[in-house]
Amino acid sequence: MNEYINPSEDEKIIFVNIKNSYNCKDRSSELYRPSLYEATRKYWRLSLAKAQKATLLIGHVNGIVKEVIRPTNCYKSKELRYTQRVEFEGEEVFDSIFIGKSITNKVKIGQNPVNYLNIE
Repeated sequence: MNEYINPSEDEKIIFVNIKNSYNCKDRSSELYRPSLYEATRKYWRLSLAKAQKATLLIGHVNGIVKEVIRPTNCYKSKELRYTQRVEFEGEEVFDSIFIGKSITNKVKIGQNPVNYLNIE
């Protein structure tokens, strides 16, 4: 049984499901990312206004936190095939208390790869 995350009410979190990139080892695939940071930070279909409110960006695989980023910038992608998607830049939080914990107590894991906590 996994331990659950317990963020403060002040944290505005975007959860992104990175399972496709996390599990992709084929460097020629469009899903391949060279790091957890790259898998977590880019090409998300979400509102830029909501993205700008986030204090944490959390990448998870099947509800288990793999990466935590404190965003410093977000913007519409300049990649031609992803122009309607959002990319983030920020600082990785390597020692985050959320790493390895389950998010299923806060959001429902389903088909939507993006979930919000404390962001309206």
